[in-house]
Amino acid sequence: MIGLDIGREAMVCIFLVLVLPVALASPPLVSCIGCENKKTSQTTNGIDRWQTFYAKESNRIVLEGSSGFWEYENGQDIGTGSSISLNVAKSGLYILRTENGDFYATIIVSPLSSCVPEWRSEIKINGDEYAKDDTRETAAGGELDFSVRVKSGCQKYQVEWIADPPAAVAFNDPRSLSTKGYVVKDYSGENPTVMVVLTSENGDNRRQQSTKLMILDNSAPTIKIRTDSPIYSFESFNVYFDGSNSGNSGDGDYIEKIEVWLRDENGIQVSSKQKIISKGQSLPILQLKPEAVGVYTLTVEITDSYGAIAEKTTTILVTKKGGTSKDTAMIDVPEHVYCFAGERCKIPVNRSDKSVSVRYYYGDKSTLMASPFYFSEGTHQVWIYAYYFDWKREREYGGIWKPVWIHAAVNDSNASIAVAEPADDWIAQEEFAEPQETPLGRMPMIALPIVAWRMSRRRRTSKS
Repeated sequence: MIGLDIGREAMVCIFLVLVLPVALASPPLVSCIGCENKKTSQTTNGIDRWQTFYAKESNRIVLEGSSGFWEYENGQDIGTGSSISLNVAKSGLYILRTENGDFYATIIVSPLSSCVPEWRSEIKINGDEYAKDDTRETAAGGELDFSVRVKSGCQKYQVEWIADPPAAVAFNDPRSLSTKGYVVKDYSGENPTVMVVLTSENGDNRRQQSTKLMILDNSAPTIKIRTDSPIYSFESFNVYFDGSNSGNSGDGDYIEKIEVWLRDENGIQVSSKQKIISKGQSLPILQLKPEAVGVYTLTVEITDSYGAIAEKTTTILVTKKGGTSKDTAMIDVPEHVYCFAGERCKIPVNRSDKSVSVRYYYGDKSTLMASPFYFSEGTHQVWIYAYYFDWKREREYGGIWKPVWIHAAVNDSNASIAVAEPADDWIAQEEFAEPQETPLGRMPMIALPIVAWRMSRRRRTSKS
């Protein structure tokens, strides 16, 4: 039912039902003079017709229809003719019949509620309460969660969220106590006020509260891009975005879309990719195909969730035909290394660029090796694992394995019985092209099956 602002008397609904025989081609309609809502809803199922009126309780109204006679529900006559005048009661039922009984109309009177609940909270925006004089900062294009809490006791009342000016904010469910509000992306007008209004069912009573929004200009995202380096292949290469971030235009701002284009020296687009990203999702790695040796222009465009856009361009050089970039040699190591048993052994590793990190494993790749390296007499297999770190140094990617054979021979000029001791706790994890003798990170010590010989050397020194 619809409530109108019609005074302090309680509202009542007059429900009019007209039941018609199928043979009656043009059923009569009833109108109400003195009803507050002049519009009536009309419904029919092909046989019966219903009309609904709204009026205040105790108002004097006139119902007009075809000539006939009026009666109460119990059959008592009220009057004859095309109209009847009556005072609306809190409850009551009236019937209008034609002279030949072709139809009847039933008028049901029921009061509308004048109850409106009291507040239990101020307006909440993303869970935080804001009063009338408070201001919430956001950005054009921002999405906000609005809510308010009310006390119980009223069963029927109306809720409405309003923005002033209305063009500033759109609500997806303005008739609910909680709703999402969307600040228009291209909004450039005055800072809006957001208001929530509670109205009683009969429209006589209302409560409202409001708060202010300050619309900030969007700040563009920051783009950081990195590609496979060097790019040997014209089959494909990867583009990484670790380190890129949104413009922090408002709460919950994040990178929502990434687009990349690859153009040749003539400006012709040869490859492109687009990725839509959900909130909290990691930034993707996109693969592009240049399809020929040459110089290319890579353009990246990042859009944040507030609609702010940033663009960056870099030059890509494809040098020769090869496999995919995943097969590009990140490291170059010798197949065989020769050392003296029990003495320090250096394993040379040449990396394709300074961002490659390496770790060393013994035998079946299960034992992480510590530096410096010492081997007993004989032949040993060492696996070198090369990989990249993301910009936060939290995630590894692009890892490859390379085997090396270590041949340790006895140094006849310094022959002695070697005594094993645990390896140093500095793990041989090399990063960013630093010397292999200076690993960057500590990790739990994992003893080698064949360990260093320095203890025996110290014993020889002490004896001498």
